[in-house]
Amino acid sequence: MDLYSKLSSCVEELSSTVASRMTQYEEDLKNASGDASHKTIASLSKDFFEFKTLVWKTLSSLKSQMELLVVGLDRHEMASRGKVLLLHGLPEDKEANPGASFLGILSKRLEMKDISAKDLTACHRLGSNTSKPRPLLVRFESRIVRNEVWRNKTRLKGTGLTLSEFLTKPRHEVFMNARKHFGMNKCWTSEGRIVIQVSDGSRKRIESASEYRELVARFPVAESSAVPAKPIPEKRSRKPAK
Repeated sequence: MDLYSKLSSCVEELSSTVASRMTQYEEDLKNASGDASHKTIASLSKDFFEFKTLVWKTLSSLKSQMELLVVGLDRHEMASRGKVLLLHGLPEDKEANPGASFLGILSKRLEMKDISAKDLTACHRLGSNTSKPRPLLVRFESRIVRNEVWRNKTRLKGTGLTLSEFLTKPRHEVFMNARKHFGMNKCWTSEGRIVIQVSDGSRKRIESASEYRELVARFPVAESSAVPAKPIPEKRSRKPAK
């Protein structure tokens, strides 16, 4: 379990425990109503309400702090991936050198012959062996070269190869959800941030799940998710039989 999941699980467990205790407290309060005086019940009810309000405010504050912490850690992790790109769709060949294969693609497909092995600091497959080709992780020596390659990624169209930014797990999940809601052609990434073109034509840049939820609340039905109406066929006029 990663750090984000652990923090979230901890807060959710705390919320569940407090909610359970308060439910039990309310139940005991109801059961005691027949034996205690009205004044005592009123006092207990007031104390419980104040306690309940304090607890929920504390939990809300804790959740907000946790979200800020997670976003901060995520930004730090994303910054460390600023010089990295992922190449998808390249068949695996145990005999081939990953770096040489990538430079060959840059030269032939992207027409970037000036980039050499000295411009790469790392080039290897990402993840464990699977039936599908694993992404090729490429770390560049400088961000300038990385950005130059990123700007030319459209030249890979139709080759079966694609380049993507190396997003963190939380950002990748937000990106995939955004593509489902707003449409694949309406979402992309830039500098590690998720760019979404919403129904009013504007572009929104987000980097966290909370920002995504706010955006979905503002645009609950994306244009891309609407089912287009079927065209009505034109009626052909019948010529009178001769």
